[in-house]
Amino acid sequence: MTDTNKLFEEIIETCAAIEAWFTAEAQPADLALLLDRFSPEFRMITMQGGVLDKQAVTDFFGPLRGKSPKLRIVVDEIEIVRQWTDGACLTYRETQSDADGIQSVRRSTVVLEALPDQPPRWRHLQETQVSA
Repeated sequence: MTDTNKLFEEIIETCAAIEAWFTAEAQPADLALLLDRFSPEFRMITMQGGVLDKQAVTDFFGPLRGKSPKLRIVVDEIEIVRQWTDGACLTYRETQSDADGIQSVRRSTVVLEALPDQPPRWRHLQETQVSA
């Protein structure tokens, strides 16, 4: 895997799709497209230390369409930690703000897998809250 732009774009586009889901800019059918970005073996370590698999993420996103109409997600500081033939590990900073202007900042580490002739898929994600 050598296309850095695809890796960066995958993170940015996925966060944009999540924002669209929470703000209801996405249509109900778009949930399947969002969830398809995650590997069947996906695991996430939440900011509270919980572990979610793909089914738990599916259950989480489902009822939340439109629940945060003013949510904004900004992704920056994307860096590649390591790349290999069929994947990569990256870090990034994500800033979320709501209708009241309250911000939540997290630093995340993601492992993306890249199978031949397929877009990158999220295999593992760990989020860490940034304290003010």
